[in-house]
Amino acid sequence: MRPLRLAAGILLCAARLSGVTLTILHTSDLHGHVHPHDALADADRGEGLARVATAVAAVRAEGGAVLLLDSGDTIEGAPEQALVFAGRIGGGGDPIVGAMNRVGYDAMAVGNHEFDFGLERLEASRKEARFPWLSANALGPDGEPAFAPYIVKEVAGVRVGILGLVTPHVANWESPSLLGGLRFGDSVEAARKWVPVLRGKERCDLVVVLAHEGFEKDPRTGRERRDSGENQSYAVATEVEGIDLVLSGHAHAIVPPTRLGKTWVSQPGRFGNTLTRFDVTLSPADGKWSVTSVSGRNLRMRRVPPDAGIVASIARVEAETMAALAEELAVVDSPVSFRGTRREDNAALDWLQAVQMRDSGADLSFASLLPAELPAWAAGPLTLRQVWAFYPYENGLVTVEATGRQVRAALERAAGCLGRPEEFGRNCDALEGAEYAVDLSLPEGRRVVSLKRGGRDVADGEVFRVALNSYRASGGGGYPMWKSAKRIAQKGNLRDLLAADARARKRLLLAADGNWKVIGAP
Repeated sequence: MRPLRLAAGILLCAARLSGVTLTILHTSDLHGHVHPHDALADADRGEGLARVATAVAAVRAEGGAVLLLDSGDTIEGAPEQALVFAGRIGGGGDPIVGAMNRVGYDAMAVGNHEFDFGLERLEASRKEARFPWLSANALGPDGEPAFAPYIVKEVAGVRVGILGLVTPHVANWESPSLLGGLRFGDSVEAARKWVPVLRGKERCDLVVVLAHEGFEKDPRTGRERRDSGENQSYAVATEVEGIDLVLSGHAHAIVPPTRLGKTWVSQPGRFGNTLTRFDVTLSPADGKWSVTSVSGRNLRMRRVPPDAGIVASIARVEAETMAALAEELAVVDSPVSFRGTRREDNAALDWLQAVQMRDSGADLSFASLLPAELPAWAAGPLTLRQVWAFYPYENGLVTVEATGRQVRAALERAAGCLGRPEEFGRNCDALEGAEYAVDLSLPEGRRVVSLKRGGRDVADGEVFRVALNSYRASGGGGYPMWKSAKRIAQKGNLRDLLAADARARKRLLLAADGNWKVIGAP
């Protein structure tokens, strides 16, 4: 054995003299997407962790030192995850965590959607993981990190510190009942606290931040973006000394590796459609390692063949999911179009509003079309897949007590969204239970020109029971008036409530009641 030990010592010595290159691979926002076939879309979109697994194996086969990391939003998003968690299919544990174990992840930052099913489910998935879940700014009631803030990995003789951060806006989106008293601190402050620990006490040669938050400024131009404060990756990269890489997520954007001062940044899209690769070379200097070069690129997965082992491991769950989504819930009597939904009343959205009002006993209801695009529903069978696509998020139904002033403020916020086509999305709420008109030619804050209930103007001091989804009730999407409103009740998952209503009614005659209209041009 002595000659082998001598040879190994010579190789290590040679590496220290000539330097070493570490390859860091990064994914984010996998949202439960393992199988190459997207169960909800019923199509292969060139995404999924199975493809990432093939690409990772190819990089490892090069023989160099490799770290595989992820920036969170992992356990929520695909129907497979929710169906397994509800006990309707599977039974072999969290599907995507099991797949990530097989691929061999080294660490993951906690994302905001990890909390969607509550802390009990989060903890169950975390315990199944053979890799740590990190977050330095998710804080317990005692003010200390509720997760490990960082880990240190020694790779090829190099000490790599990996720090986790999550967007501080988690509490603005999740119901308090799901968070168990956790609060979420400023990401820049957390990085300033822990990066010196990694550089000092932990003697790290390379510091990597896994940030589940996007860029509040364009990394290439530095131009400010319209941002609610949920993203701090730009500030973390440019205002905190000692960080080599900021590997971001949350925004579902594909940001190529870009240098900001001394720090490199990137973001790899969503659903496993992209794998980021950084090659970092370090050389010995003054008794420690020093970064001498960094190169990076984003690798698109569309043409990468899926890993057969990962596909086989998820095959049963995938088949059971496809069968569950094919369930015919009811018959729709007439076609439902989603064209122009954010500028005019819509039949399907009015169905959602009616279910919210009935199941909550509320006077008023606010809701918006959640997906950016949605195919029309033909007359005939309505499947669970169609309802899931219409309501893909794990939102509960919340009832609050609010004044006419708060209702009008929410409508003004929604009108501002309608006046900015670039913001079209899940933040353009409509109101049911009252009649109103919005004039987009007027200045923001003065666009709600009529608000009546039963033919009578709604007064600022009137009090109403208002039905909302749990994301909106926490102030999500720029609606702070709901966060300050008194919560009366919370129940159920809205997608489940819609599916139950369809099953019970068997036939759905859906029609818009035309209770609101948009006039004027923005």
